[in-house]
Amino acid sequence: MEDYLKNTVEKLAVPSLRNASGEQWNQAMELMETLIREAGYSPATTSWEDEENRFYKNFSVTFTGKVKEKLIFGAHYDTFETTPGADDNGSAVAVLLGILKELPKDYSTYFTIEIIFFSCEEPPFYGTDQMGSAKAAALTHKNEVELMICLEMVGYFSDEEKSQEYPFWPFKWLYGTKGNFLLGVGNKASKRQAKKYLNRLQLNRPNFYRKLILPFTIEGIGLDWSDHRNYWEKEIPAIMLTDTAVFRNKNYHTETDTPSTLDYRRMAYLVEDLRKLMDQMEK
Repeated sequence: MEDYLKNTVEKLAVPSLRNASGEQWNQAMELMETLIREAGYSPATTSWEDEENRFYKNFSVTFTGKVKEKLIFGAHYDTFETTPGADDNGSAVAVLLGILKELPKDYSTYFTIEIIFFSCEEPPFYGTDQMGSAKAAALTHKNEVELMICLEMVGYFSDEEKSQEYPFWPFKWLYGTKGNFLLGVGNKASKRQAKKYLNRLQLNRPNFYRKLILPFTIEGIGLDWSDHRNYWEKEIPAIMLTDTAVFRNKNYHTETDTPSTLDYRRMAYLVEDLRKLMDQMEK
């Protein structure tokens, strides 16, 4: 799995390729569809166009479960401007593709599983109704979803002291100063499901997952800086799994966000653990 993840990120992390405002965007969408098909599936697509007649696509694969309620796993595949975007967000895309590669074609579990690859998360789309996740959330009713799990930058780790920063200094006493974990972020409305699923991940690998579930919203500190924000706005339970982006990875939104900076062994842990999570959870 480590080799697969590395090879996938290397295919994705080409400067300018996945810029949704760039000249190679159609090639990026073609690459995404090819990667999903190589993992063994024909994706469903949701398409739309902007005022300049540029097309955008979300890709999704669904596994029907015993109930209609969904566990949604999502990650955006576009990049910030011309950056290669290995961690942001090639790492998360590779993990979801790794899960697809591992699942049997007739896979079925309690909840219906939907895996979505979103376009248009980065500026100038961020915070608008043109985000791919906004399009997806608009088609989703909150009573249909058990939980949406957003993967946002899940590939950069460090075991060095002081490699992890925080928006508030007290967090270092809770989570430590080594950037060697993934943080699960939930809001008050998602508290029940966030605890349930993050606790399950911690059972599999206690020191690898930490959780942050705030009882109130704090603007400007990164807790809603990804696709889960559009599910929160529709009161759909959602969490973000992240390596904390700019608070750890100094390559964030730069040309140095390259495949060689990622930890594929730890990314493989996430593939394994999310795969187990799908099998283990019932209402």
